[in-house]
Amino acid sequence: MKKLIFVVNTIAIFVFASCTSSVKMVEVKSHGETMGSDFNITYLDSAGRDVSGALDSLLLEFNAIFSTYDSTSVISQFNDSDTGIALIGSNLEWFTRLMIAADSVYQYSHGAFNPAVAPLVKYWGFYGKQKSLEVDASQKTIDSLLVIAQWENIYQYNQFLKKKNPKARLDVNAFAPGFAADLLGEFLEYNNIHNYLIEIGGEVRARGVNANKHNWTVAIMQPEELSKQYISTIALQNKALATSGNYNKYVMVEGKRYGHTINPHTGYPETNNLLSATIITDEGIYADAFATACMVMGFENAKQFVENNASLQAYFIYTDAEDKMQTWYSSGLKDLVEERKN
Repeated sequence: MKKLIFVVNTIAIFVFASCTSSVKMVEVKSHGETMGSDFNITYLDSAGRDVSGALDSLLLEFNAIFSTYDSTSVISQFNDSDTGIALIGSNLEWFTRLMIAADSVYQYSHGAFNPAVAPLVKYWGFYGKQKSLEVDASQKTIDSLLVIAQWENIYQYNQFLKKKNPKARLDVNAFAPGFAADLLGEFLEYNNIHNYLIEIGGEVRARGVNANKHNWTVAIMQPEELSKQYISTIALQNKALATSGNYNKYVMVEGKRYGHTINPHTGYPETNNLLSATIITDEGIYADAFATACMVMGFENAKQFVENNASLQAYFIYTDAEDKMQTWYSSGLKDLVEERKN
């Protein structure tokens, strides 16, 4: 996660007409950088308030707690400790929410999502900028790291975040952007702003409608490195959306490409036919975490998993037996997905 830089703020005025009166809605847009990714926020407010400064401060506080790239952050202090740390203030409130969500998705996905996988993420080189490296991928080494990377090694007891293994480390990068989007959305709603779209690194939280009084629409991109082509769009009705894929972040080991999704069961980067997993649910933190879990499961298992969980909707891009790219989406998205016409 990188330090946030707030770049620009723009305002436009729209009119929502009704039978008896018209209400001027001011559209406010802000974008910048946080957690190493771009963010974009659009909201409608009849008072035309600019709350970008408060959103900026909230994201800075979020980074100070959860950034694994900041050696002074709260999570870095925990990872560097032998037994754990005490949590206070927003540290306690936000970590409690994060740990509850993490444990819920871990249990629900049968360990496909595991934020304790950090030692393996580091081992495979996904914390660095180097694309090519040498890795001693011996089973003995992997097995020793799997012992450390057990979710049971990290737990919260009252105001304390604790470790059972001194080498255990917590990695929240797989669902921190979704959680940050939730916190920003809750701030807007607390300030009586109920029509907004928040996007952080591709993870989205949408509420209400846009300036045209339609559902907010999000594009699903082609699963190719640096691709700017979209494959379809999804209309969001008071939902959060998150996409996980292996096409933009990878390392080369002895000429073989490894995507950044680590299988917590094997200790190796997961390779299967699921290219991109988009999950839609109520909260960003859960959408983000379940998208990661689905990438570990692979297409068929992820499809069955979503179909058995009514609170989740999904849009998957995968390769078939002939290595051709295909798409699938759950029944709840039938009237919300629009495939791109070539």
